[in-house]
Amino acid sequence: MTDTTNTELEAQESVAPTEVEYLEQVEYASNDLLEFSRNMHIVYAFACSLVQTPFVPQQYQRNPGNATAAIMAARGVGIKDPMAALRAIDVIQGTPAFRANTLRGLAQAAGHEIWVEESTTQRAIVAGRRKGDDRVQQSEWDMDRARNLQLTSKDNWKKQPKAMLLARATSELVRLIASDMLMGLYAAEELEDGSVVPESATEAEKPKPKRATIQRKKPAQALKEQAEREAQEPAEEPETPAPSEDATEVEPAPEEATEPPQEDAPMALVAPDDTEPFVGNPLGLTREEREEFGTLPENFR
Repeated sequence: MTDTTNTELEAQESVAPTEVEYLEQVEYASNDLLEFSRNMHIVYAFACSLVQTPFVPQQYQRNPGNATAAIMAARGVGIKDPMAALRAIDVIQGTPAFRANTLRGLAQAAGHEIWVEESTTQRAIVAGRRKGDDRVQQSEWDMDRARNLQLTSKDNWKKQPKAMLLARATSELVRLIASDMLMGLYAAEELEDGSVVPESATEAEKPKPKRATIQRKKPAQALKEQAEREAQEPAEEPETPAPSEDATEVEPAPEEATEPPQEDAPMALVAPDDTEPFVGNPLGLTREEREEFGTLPENFR
């Protein structure tokens, strides 16, 4: 029994390769991808234990997947400490974002210069320059600008306008002098104010297209409706072609009266008036014949 169990375990281990064996089989992967994959597996391993404690923000508690993604994203911009990464990144509307003070610290750690020239409840001016560049960039935010963007009606702007003006000016300046460091990341204050709408939120709010349904009518009902429509429509009169301008009117010639042909009347046999009635034997000889031929025998016919 023991030999059979050991054999089954060995068979399962031979079928399922370890992580190292799997990574060694992926020969086409670059060294950066291999290192990223190893780091992600390691981060996920201790994130499963870390999210069970109250020392992480509430949005990451019992969610090791989001915690792993936040730690890996923070490592990409230079935050190596996992606990600092979870405190620095907020997830707003499904999009990770850094706080303005975190962006300022990242820019200063990368060698860029940032300083505050003015910060009041009505205006904030933040200036700075990129590492190796002598040009000074400046960002100014005042209440008029916030009012035009309809931000002053929000709770954060009512309660702490000075901090909100400074945060917006700072994040805007960092984007000017160190856009390559942010790589498309947003500031948390921008997402909270709604001045920047992430793509994930836009896709979620898109209404789904409604499908038009066509209800088939019964043949009898369709024929009845067609008959009613035809009865309501006026009958179309045939159009008579208009005479062309080139055509000339020709009056027809009057018909000649023709008399019907008369049949020939039958010829009447009328006896001449000077004829005398025939007397004697019609088979016999006439007087002229007797004088000419003489008398013939009696039996001669």
